[in-house]
Amino acid sequence: MRARALLAALGVVALAALALGRAPSGPPPRPRAGGPGSAAAPAPEPSALPVDPAGIRDVFRFADEPGPPADPAARPAASSGETVSSSSSPTGLRLVGLLRRKGGLVAALAKDGEVEIAGPGETAAGVTVLSVGEDSVRVRRADGREETLVLP
Repeated sequence: MRARALLAALGVVALAALALGRAPSGPPPRPRAGGPGSAAAPAPEPSALPVDPAGIRDVFRFADEPGPPADPAARPAASSGETVSSSSSPTGLRLVGLLRRKGGLVAALAKDGEVEIAGPGETAAGVTVLSVGEDSVRVRRADGREETLVLP
Protein backbone atom coordinates (compact mmCIF):
# COMPACT_ATOMS: atom_id res chain seq x y z
CA MET A 1 0.00 0.00 0.00
CA ARG A 2 2.76 2.31 0.88
CA ALA A 3 4.37 1.71 -2.49
CA ARG A 4 1.18 2.67 -4.25
CA ALA A 5 0.87 5.90 -2.24
CA LEU A 6 4.50 6.76 -2.96
CA LEU A 7 4.03 6.04 -6.67
CA ALA A 8 0.88 8.18 -6.76
CA ALA A 9 2.69 11.05 -5.01
CA LEU A 10 5.54 10.88 -7.51
CA GLY A 11 3.03 10.93 -10.37
CA VAL A 12 1.33 14.04 -8.98
CA VAL A 13 4.69 15.81 -8.55
CA ALA A 14 5.71 14.90 -12.11
CA LEU A 15 2.42 16.21 -13.54
CA ALA A 16 2.71 19.41 -11.54
CA ALA A 17 6.26 19.95 -12.82
CA LEU A 18 5.11 19.44 -16.42
CA ALA A 19 2.21 21.84 -15.91
CA LEU A 20 4.62 24.51 -14.69
CA GLY A 21 6.85 24.06 -17.73
CA ARG A 22 9.65 22.22 -16.04
CA ALA A 23 10.80 18.73 -16.78
CA PRO A 24 10.98 16.54 -13.68
CA SER A 25 14.60 15.78 -14.46
CA GLY A 26 17.17 17.05 -16.89
CA PRO A 27 19.96 19.54 -17.22
CA PRO A 28 19.62 22.94 -15.59
CA PRO A 29 18.74 25.83 -17.93
CA ARG A 30 21.68 27.55 -19.65
CA PRO A 31 22.43 31.18 -18.85
CA ARG A 32 21.32 33.54 -21.60
CA ALA A 33 23.79 35.66 -23.54
CA GLY A 34 23.89 39.26 -22.43
CA GLY A 35 22.87 38.40 -18.88
CA PRO A 36 24.71 39.59 -15.80
CA GLY A 37 28.30 38.42 -15.63
CA SER A 38 28.64 37.59 -19.35
CA ALA A 39 30.08 39.60 -22.21
CA ALA A 40 27.53 40.67 -24.82
CA ALA A 41 28.27 39.61 -28.39
CA PRO A 42 28.47 42.53 -30.83
CA ALA A 43 25.44 42.90 -33.12
CA PRO A 44 26.11 42.24 -36.79
CA GLU A 45 26.48 45.45 -38.79
CA PRO A 46 24.34 46.05 -41.88
CA SER A 47 26.12 45.97 -45.20
CA ALA A 48 27.83 49.26 -45.91
CA LEU A 49 28.34 48.51 -49.60
CA PRO A 50 26.72 51.08 -51.93
CA VAL A 51 24.13 49.83 -54.42
CA ASP A 52 24.55 50.82 -58.07
CA PRO A 53 21.04 51.38 -59.54
CA ALA A 54 22.36 50.70 -63.05
CA GLY A 55 23.35 47.20 -61.98
CA ILE A 56 19.90 46.26 -60.71
CA ARG A 57 17.93 44.04 -63.09
CA ASP A 58 14.64 45.44 -64.42
CA VAL A 59 12.13 42.72 -63.49
CA PHE A 60 9.65 44.07 -66.05
CA ARG A 61 11.92 43.28 -69.04
CA PHE A 62 13.21 40.02 -70.42
CA ALA A 63 16.97 39.66 -70.59
CA ASP A 64 17.02 39.64 -74.40
CA GLU A 65 14.92 42.83 -74.75
CA PRO A 66 16.88 46.03 -75.27
CA GLY A 67 16.60 48.48 -72.40
CA PRO A 68 15.72 52.14 -72.72
CA PRO A 69 18.44 54.41 -74.09
CA ALA A 70 20.72 55.69 -71.36
CA ASP A 71 20.70 59.23 -72.74
CA PRO A 72 17.35 60.94 -73.41
CA ALA A 73 19.05 62.76 -76.30
CA ALA A 74 19.52 59.35 -77.98
CA ARG A 75 15.81 59.25 -78.88
CA PRO A 76 15.01 60.01 -82.50
CA ALA A 77 14.41 63.68 -83.18
CA ALA A 78 10.97 64.82 -84.22
CA SER A 79 10.20 66.43 -87.55
CA SER A 80 10.49 70.20 -87.78
CA GLY A 81 6.80 70.98 -87.09
CA GLU A 82 6.41 69.13 -83.81
CA THR A 83 7.86 68.99 -80.34
CA VAL A 84 8.80 65.95 -78.33
CA SER A 85 7.90 65.68 -74.67
CA SER A 86 9.43 62.87 -72.63
CA SER A 87 7.54 63.27 -69.38
CA SER A 88 5.18 66.20 -69.25
CA SER A 89 4.31 69.22 -71.30
CA PRO A 90 3.80 72.75 -70.01
CA THR A 91 0.04 72.15 -69.75
CA GLY A 92 0.50 69.03 -67.62
CA LEU A 93 -0.40 66.45 -70.29
CA ARG A 94 1.52 63.17 -69.95
CA LEU A 95 1.55 59.80 -71.69
CA VAL A 96 1.28 57.28 -68.86
CA GLY A 97 0.76 54.08 -70.80
CA LEU A 98 -0.26 52.20 -73.93
CA LEU A 99 -2.98 49.57 -74.13
CA ARG A 100 -4.05 47.05 -76.76
CA ARG A 101 -7.76 47.25 -77.47
CA LYS A 102 -9.51 45.45 -80.31
CA GLY A 103 -6.24 44.71 -82.07
CA GLY A 104 -4.90 48.28 -81.95
CA LEU A 105 -2.96 50.48 -79.60
CA VAL A 106 -4.63 53.20 -77.55
CA ALA A 107 -2.99 55.80 -75.33
CA ALA A 108 -3.53 56.45 -71.63
CA LEU A 109 -3.16 60.20 -71.19
CA ALA A 110 -3.04 61.96 -67.82
CA LYS A 111 -3.92 65.60 -67.25
CA ASP A 112 -4.53 67.20 -63.86
CA GLY A 113 -4.64 63.84 -62.11
CA GLU A 114 -7.27 62.35 -64.44
CA VAL A 115 -6.39 59.49 -66.83
CA GLU A 116 -8.28 59.14 -70.12
CA ILE A 117 -7.96 56.47 -72.81
CA ALA A 118 -8.06 57.42 -76.52
CA GLY A 119 -7.13 55.88 -79.83
CA PRO A 120 -6.28 57.51 -83.16
CA GLY A 121 -8.92 60.08 -84.13
CA GLU A 122 -10.37 60.30 -80.63
CA THR A 123 -10.22 63.28 -78.27
CA ALA A 124 -9.14 62.96 -74.64
CA ALA A 125 -7.56 65.21 -72.02
CA GLY A 126 -8.05 68.23 -74.28
CA VAL A 127 -6.08 66.85 -77.26
CA THR A 128 -6.86 64.80 -80.37
CA VAL A 129 -4.80 61.63 -80.77
CA LEU A 130 -3.34 61.49 -84.28
CA SER A 131 -1.36 58.25 -84.05
CA VAL A 132 -0.21 55.73 -81.46
CA GLY A 133 3.19 54.03 -81.81
CA GLU A 134 4.95 51.39 -79.72
CA ASP A 135 6.53 53.99 -77.39
CA SER A 136 5.00 57.35 -78.34
CA VAL A 137 1.78 59.15 -79.26
CA ARG A 138 1.26 62.06 -81.65
CA VAL A 139 -1.39 64.50 -80.47
CA ARG A 140 -2.88 67.76 -81.76
CA ARG A 141 -3.67 70.44 -79.22
CA ALA A 142 -6.68 72.76 -79.40
CA ASP A 143 -4.52 75.55 -80.85
CA GLY A 144 -3.41 73.28 -83.74
CA ARG A 145 0.11 72.50 -82.49
CA GLU A 146 1.22 68.88 -82.88
CA GLU A 147 3.29 67.20 -80.21
CA THR A 148 4.78 63.76 -79.71
CA LEU A 149 4.51 62.36 -76.19
CA VAL A 150 6.85 59.50 -75.31
CA LEU A 151 6.70 57.04 -72.43
CA PRO A 152 8.88 57.99 -69.46
